Amino acid sequence: MTQAMEDFTGTGGLPRDMTHRLIDRWFPCDAVDVAVGTTAGSGRSEKALFTWFASRPIAQARAAVLCSLLPADPELHADVDAAVRKGDQAALDRLSAIIDRQYPNGRPVVLDMFSGRGIIPLEAARLGVVSVGTDLSPVATLAGRLLADFPLRDWSAEPAIPFGVTGQTSDEATLFGSESDEPRLLRDVRSVLAEVDRRVALAVSDAYPKNETGQFPWAYLWAVAMPCDHCRRRFPLVGGMRLQYASGRDGDRGQSLQLLVDGDDWVSAVVDGDPEQPPTFSAAPGKKGKSARCLFCSHVHDLGTVKAKGRAGQYTDVLLAVGEENVGVAGKTFRPPTEVERDAAYGIDLESLPNFGRFPAVPEEPIPPGNQDTIRASGYGYSTYGDLMNPRQTLLFAETVAAIRSIHTDLARVVSTEYAAALTGYAAANMQRRLRRSTRGAKLSAFGGNTSRKGTWVQVHDIFADESKVSFQFDYLEAGPGTGPGTWSSVSDSGLQALKKVVDGAGRSRPGRFRQASAVALPFRDGTVDAVITDPPYYNMIDYSDASDLFHVWLKRALFDVFPDLFDVDGLQDKSEEIIVKRGNADGEHRTREFYESMLSKAFGEARRVLRPDGHLVVVFGHSDPDAWLRLLGALQTAGFVVTSSWPSRTETASTGVASIKVTVSIGCRVAVQGRGVATAAQVDREATETVKAACRSWDKDGLTLNDQLMAAYGPAMEVFGRYSSVLLPDGSTASLERYLTLARAAVRDAAALRLDELPLETFDAPTRFAVFWQRLNGRGHVPKGEARFAAQSDNLRLEDLRGALLTESKAGFQLRLDDPGPVSARSSTFEVARAMAAAWGAGGTEAVAKVMAIAERPPNDEHLWAVVAEITRELPDSDKIAVALAAVIRNAGTIGNLAQRLEDDDRELTLLDLLEEPTL
Repeated sequence: MTQAMEDFTGTGGLPRDMTHRLIDRWFPCDAVDVAVGTTAGSGRSEKALFTWFASRPIAQARAAVLCSLLPADPELHADVDAAVRKGDQAALDRLSAIIDRQYPNGRPVVLDMFSGRGIIPLEAARLGVVSVGTDLSPVATLAGRLLADFPLRDWSAEPAIPFGVTGQTSDEATLFGSESDEPRLLRDVRSVLAEVDRRVALAVSDAYPKNETGQFPWAYLWAVAMPCDHCRRRFPLVGGMRLQYASGRDGDRGQSLQLLVDGDDWVSAVVDGDPEQPPTFSAAPGKKGKSARCLFCSHVHDLGTVKAKGRAGQYTDVLLAVGEENVGVAGKTFRPPTEVERDAAYGIDLESLPNFGRFPAVPEEPIPPGNQDTIRASGYGYSTYGDLMNPRQTLLFAETVAAIRSIHTDLARVVSTEYAAALTGYAAANMQRRLRRSTRGAKLSAFGGNTSRKGTWVQVHDIFADESKVSFQFDYLEAGPGTGPGTWSSVSDSGLQALKKVVDGAGRSRPGRFRQASAVALPFRDGTVDAVITDPPYYNMIDYSDASDLFHVWLKRALFDVFPDLFDVDGLQDKSEEIIVKRGNADGEHRTREFYESMLSKAFGEARRVLRPDGHLVVVFGHSDPDAWLRLLGALQTAGFVVTSSWPSRTETASTGVASIKVTVSIGCRVAVQGRGVATAAQVDREATETVKAACRSWDKDGLTLNDQLMAAYGPAMEVFGRYSSVLLPDGSTASLERYLTLARAAVRDAAALRLDELPLETFDAPTRFAVFWQRLNGRGHVPKGEARFAAQSDNLRLEDLRGALLTESKAGFQLRLDDPGPVSARSSTFEVARAMAAAWGAGGTEAVAKVMAIAERPPNDEHLWAVVAEITRELPDSDKIAVALAAVIRNAGTIGNLAQRLEDDDRELTLLDLLEEPTL
């Protein structure tokens, strides 16, 4: 164990009054929801420092840390709310002082065992506590150091570095201030990044000929070409012909690409205006799946044939167009490449590049099998990480590595080893962020072309799809060594602004400590951590290591002897203990669902081991499937924890733009008390229901929505369940976790005392209760299968029985049916009868509606039926055809009632006559 780890493992314990923390009883849900929609609360700036996947918004991380360390005192709510909602520094200072007083024997220790880029440790470090992060990925561990360790250190005593920035613009001076005003780290990182840019430009100048003005072009549009199966001539695969939209300036019509046939060859041209030529690689009108159309003979190759060409080594790279930054006016202009530019682009010699230590300059590491979904190029015959770039892109990054390493050598001669490593780390991070807009996955994005956009522009698109899949493009964009989107200077600017925010906000921060380590084997002593706050991987949502191996192969070439604890390794990142469910179907893949659940339980067991007896575990969880909830809660229970709370926050869509998870939940846990007793299910059911209903009254005062209360209810229900070692059913079997998740939802619904026209919801039949509650929660939205199943169980219904009758199922999920249910009877639910009335109105007006009521044997004054009709109408938009029909039904209720009564009387008389006319024996 290092001295740094000894420093924190020796801190003292907590006073007894800290057994319950704020998170056990309260969480600033509304403040988090508001804050994540702001730049400060989302953490967008901090995240711009290093590319990683699916990290917490700053506001949620701050709330989790504060609520895990502070006592359960309602008087603290206002300051916590202000600190989270607005970043109020005075409130943060007061809360930090309270934390200090609560831990008189030493600063509390906060551990994130899945630290990722380090957002949670950063918020703990900003409070001045001992903040520790571990992650299995060396790439993520470096990210944590760059975000929450190096910016929080005092580097002012370091000697001057051997180079500085020249040519600082007035805008840069305004942004960063004069050299004397700048924080030392920020100033030196800016100098290092500029020096890398200068050295790389010099090294690759022959490969990137300058234009007539003596500048490097901004970018180069490439395509992959393949031979046609019919005419054998080679043609390029181009998915889009537009280069840019018209800007609105006089004479500017936009630009498009054209491919001109010249005998057995072709040439590219750039023309003004909208595209007139169809792309050569696209989906046919009305059909799914892309295909390649030969430029010469129009022969069509399906996608399977196209992929087979790649696996057979028949692809070549061709240069189509060059993008220039306009001189003297805004915007960019495309043109065909010159012969000199083509010769330079095709004449790259990678064989002569020297190794970096024992690593060849070009990454030869093979892409593992089963990665077609994560590393898309591997499905097209590109088999190594070096294959993901064309030769000139590879040369540019190899020379970037060489520049970074030479700068580290220069730095190490004059500054401390740690400072040289820190500065080099930021340079490598800038390279890693540039990778995000490089490789064959980067495409040209043209914006504009409609009235909702102000102006037009072009940029290099991110290579990641769905935040983690490395995409592949047949037509891709290469940013050069000059200026413009995706270039080193552009990436440097945004990275420096992110670093400035972290450095400026250091305040009383204490540098975090980051180690590469497996969550199932934490390198810390028993009982030495006060709070574990973590955001574990979510099953198969992201293949973290596979998606970041592209970064790893380049970072280790630059940093193998700078951060030897992270990057002095052969091959790719170690995945043997990565706790995910791997997408794909490679033979022998060990990262299965069973592996995930087993390893997550072990990880929580490690958290239990390192926590103090009165320590807390907070798990930030964002999976939308309640079945995943069950597995998570089961893992926590197995590891020896009692869940005490679950606080929902709407974080994902606001902070990332990804809508796959709309809500994440901060789950508070305490270490289970030894010697717990046994209870009957009837007793625990009663306790859990009363506890949830009491909590609902408090949540109502706090303004939690009904949806939020449903999720928050899991916490108090699980806390009651966790008071006992086992809960026995009447038959002697053990009650399940699922029983109490269902009970929690039912208790929230009952506590809400929902009424339909003053009729309590519980007085309606079960399918109607289900449908009304569903409509209030979800409207016409789609709900995942697991959540739909949980909703059904709240009314002791089976999802299988509701499918078709009340719910429709599609790829989007389950949706409530409001259309015609078909024939109804006396056994039909009230909700189905109301739907049938809406359908009947459109078919035959008042008489048809009255007939539905008579067939369903509903009296004209059926309060429950008319209450449901009114409820459906209220919950739908006024323009909805079902709402229009039911509104008409309500307006004609008197007439319909009279007709229904007459039909009922006629039916009664007919029945009596039938009896009277029945022959006697």
